[in-house]
Formats: sequence, structure tokens, C-alpha cells
Amino acid sequence: MASPRQWQVAPSLKKSNSELAELNLPFIIEQILHNRGLDKVAEIRQFLGLESFSADLKDFSQLSLAVEVIVKHIKAGNLIVVYGDYDADGVTASTILLETLAILKAKTRIWLPDRVTEGYGLNTMAIDELADLGAKLIITVDTGIRNKQEVAYAQKKGLEVIVTDHHRESPEPTEWPDCLIINSTMAREKYPCKFLAGVGVAYKLVQAILERSTLSDNQKKILERRSLDLVALGTIADCVPLLMENRQLVKEGIEMMNTSTSPRIGLKELARVAQISGDINEWNISWQLAPRINVAGRLDHANSAYRLLTTKDRDEAAQIADDLNQKNNERQQKTQEIIDFCFSELLELQADDSLLVFISPRQDPWPEGIIGLVAGRLAEKTGKPVLVITKSEQGYKGSGRSNVENFSLIALLEEVASDLDRYGGHAGACGFNLKVQQLPNFLIDIKKLAVKKLAKLDLQPKLLIDAELPVDAIDMSIAEWIEKLAPFGQGNPEPKFVAYHEVIDDINTAGISQQHLKLCFGNYWALAFRQAENYSDLRPGQIVNIVYNLEINRYNSHAEPQLKIIDLHRADN
Repeated sequence: MASPRQWQVAPSLKKSNSELAELNLPFIIEQILHNRGLDKVAEIRQFLGLESFSADLKDFSQLSLAVEVIVKHIKAGNLIVVYGDYDADGVTASTILLETLAILKAKTRIWLPDRVTEGYGLNTMAIDELADLGAKLIITVDTGIRNKQEVAYAQKKGLEVIVTDHHRESPEPTEWPDCLIINSTMAREKYPCKFLAGVGVAYKLVQAILERSTLSDNQKKILERRSLDLVALGTIADCVPLLMENRQLVKEGIEMMNTSTSPRIGLKELARVAQISGDINEWNISWQLAPRINVAGRLDHANSAYRLLTTKDRDEAAQIADDLNQKNNERQQKTQEIIDFCFSELLELQADDSLLVFISPRQDPWPEGIIGLVAGRLAEKTGKPVLVITKSEQGYKGSGRSNVENFSLIALLEEVASDLDRYGGHAGACGFNLKVQQLPNFLIDIKKLAVKKLAKLDLQPKLLIDAELPVDAIDMSIAEWIEKLAPFGQGNPEPKFVAYHEVIDDINTAGISQQHLKLCFGNYWALAFRQAENYSDLRPGQIVNIVYNLEINRYNSHAEPQLKIIDLHRADN
């Protein structure tokens, strides 16, 4: 099982940065921003929303050429296919591009591949069917950068292809698809925000298409803004850094979700089944909305998620939302069953391995759409890189997750590419396919390579803390400043603080089953969700060290700071 998390407090600033004086930042807020690499006035002003992020679409080297190709096909009345991925990023990206093309009277259709029968990315079966339907242009979103052969196949069938993606390209330019490519991560691109999600890249294409159109400036602005709710959803769902332009897009998208006079019916129904009351925030999107969008592609087909986001029929939206909610419940149960199985295997077989590999039983393959979630949970619990592999119709499919600093899963797979049919992903997440006969060599090679690469790395799970903040130093002003740093997510985590030798003045429990623990420290209450049983030995008068988030508890027109416990150690042993 996981070793205790090591508390790692960021190095303290020695003194305030005089260049930031005009911003009047509390010192602890300056420390938090410094921890996120923000030390300059201009970048902090942009981060705080005091200035807008500024970038030129021309910094995408092939964007204008792509728009010309699209306009050509619109004018010719040709069928344009938007080919997306089956996750929330891909579905939202497909939706905003298709909605924009439809407004411009383009002849379109969507293609979201089936996770099990088609797998990730372009495939020749789909290309054949689309060619038979008369398609002349395929625009990929959130996929395609590793599909050189499939792009060439489509071109031989008479289709033009434009790839929009945000995944890492092959390290060899000769392996890039021979077509127009819009991908912010590519080294050749000058676009300043290098970590747009797939939906973010699609949004740049939407902006460029609208800019090229003959619509009025006001119409263009309205149409751009109407896509922002889905840009926020897809960006948060794909766990890209919420910094630079991503931060601005998410803030504007969440604002639109909560203030639009004509909200998207599907999102409203999804919020209903997720039991979200009040305004939607980034936490709701990450933990309640996105999982229910993703479950369509995990356990069924992503087309249902697309229908939810595009329908204007309330009854249809309610039915789809109810179905996705039920599937999400099934997904949660199955995920936990697999995690329990893997932990039992870990205790018996693999506790000392630096890279953990789990393979489904032959007689009971795990759902392909769940193994990435399982890998993520296991990587978080163990602190080690994890690969989870399940039997598929064509052989095996695997998914990997890692939280280890200075270790890249995609780089690892690149070194054993000869053992794989297909692979792709990021430093912290990957997916791959291999045939039955490839599995033995793959396991030998990947473990040997991982041992070498991980030998000098610290695998103990770490809890990264922004600063020390004793409870008696908390006030409403600091809590309000923390709120200004939202939205929180990848690259901008909710700030964590540590307080040492705090005396527990009172203890209560809360929740229907009394599963939550409330600890009183001086003037403030600290809430430990679902931890009443784990901390049942605590008593008033005891001294503890705590790691916590600071938030504002608002109720009955009253507001006060509240702590949310992340970790706790007894200090009086």
C-alpha cells in the first residue's frame, strides 16, 4: 500500500518583490504565485484577470491555410467530417467546431470512434465508410497527430485532411502526418500558450473561421462566446494547466455557464442529475460533469454525450442525462472492484517493483474505458508509475499514469515502440495497443527500462505545500484573496497550507452517517471529509499538525473562513 505522504513545503521567499508593489499583494499570496512560476507584474496581472491574455492566431503557422481549405469545401457544398475523440475534450471540441460550421451553412457530419471496436485516433474502417458517404474533408480534433499512415490512406481515397490536436507529435518529423497540422505543442509553433486542450485548439480554429467569414463583428463575438461553456468543460476535463490562456478561457466559460440567458439544455440536465445546486465551478466540472460526459465513451458510445450537448429538446436531454448518470454509477462501482483486485495482487506479487503492471484475468477482461481511471487511482495511492492492461479483441490494450517528477511515460513507450502496435499520450498519461504475442517481450523490456530510469528518482508520495500559515494568522482578507486565485486545477492547484502544533478546542461530526469530522482551532472550524472513522482517536486538548485548504463558508448571508483538512498528524505523541 502507499507509504505516508511526505510533507514538502515550498521554499519561503526571503522578502517581498519590490517590483510587485503596485499590485498590493499580501506576502502569502505573493508566495503562492511565486510557487506557480509567476513573479512578473504583467503575468500576474493577466493571471488575476486585470489584463486579458493576448495572442495572434497568425502564430499558428498553418491555421490560415487550414481555413482556406475549409472555406473552399463549404463553398463547393462538400461533406466535411469532424473526427473527434471519445472523451470529454474530444466531444466538446467536435461540438463547437460542428456548430460553427453549421452556422456557415457547411454540409457536415461527426465521427466519434468506438473505444472498443475502433480505438483511439483515425482508422481505415472509418475512412472507408466516410469516403463511401462522399466526404471530401476530414478535420480531426483532439487526435490525429500520430496517424501518419491513416492520413495517407484517406488522401489516397480522395479526402483532404486537416489535423488539429494537442498531443505530442512524433520526435521524428518524417513521422508527422503529411497534411495541414494545427497543434500548439509542436516546437515549430510560435503560439504562446503551448498547453491548450484539444478543445482549446479547436476553439482557435473556430475563431479563425469566424474571422474569415463575412459576418458582422458583433455576430462573430456572439458566436465565439457561445462556445466558451464547452471550452471550459473540455479544458478542465483534460487536466491541462490552468494557466495563461487556458485560465482565461475557463473563467469566461464558467461565467457563461452561470449567467447565460439561454444555457445549454444538456449541461443544465447534467447538473440536475449530478445534484449541483447554485453556480457551477471548476470543482463541479472536474468531479461531477466531466465524468458523466466521459462515461459515454467509456461504457457505451460517445455519440450520446454529443447528443446531450447539442439537443434542444429538454425531454431528450433529461433522458440522456439520466442514462449517463446511471452509467457513471456503474463505472464507479466497477472501478473500485478493479482497484481492490489490483491491491490484492500488489500485496502478493509486486510490492517492490518500481513500475507496477496489472493485467486483467483472461476469463474476465476489464472494460477498456475504465483502465485509465484505475491506473490513475493506483498511481496516486502508491506513488509509483502504473500500467493497467486488459484483454481486447485484437490483443491487449493498456493505459498508464504517473505522478513521478522527471519521469515520462510517453518517453518510456517510445523506447519500446517495437513491442507495440500503437501508442500515444503525455508524460503523465499514456495509452497503447499490442498483440498477444508482443506482451511477453513488452513486459520484460518495459520493466527493465523503468528500473533504469526510476533508480535515482524518489518514489515516495509527496504532499506539496505552498506555505506555513498558522490558524491564528488566518483572516477574511486572506481567504478572499485565495478565492481570487481560482479557477484551480492542473498547474494552479488549490493552495495548501501547513500549521504546526495546533490545539484542538472542540470536535464534532457531520453528515447523514456522521462520516465527516469537524475540528475547532481557535476561531475557526476545520472540516475533514469522510475522515471521522480514520481520526476517531482524536480528543479536545490534543495537539496536531495539519495540512489544509482555506475557503469561505457562506450560509444565511454570513461568511467566514473555513479550513478543509487534507492531512493530519498527531504532534503530541
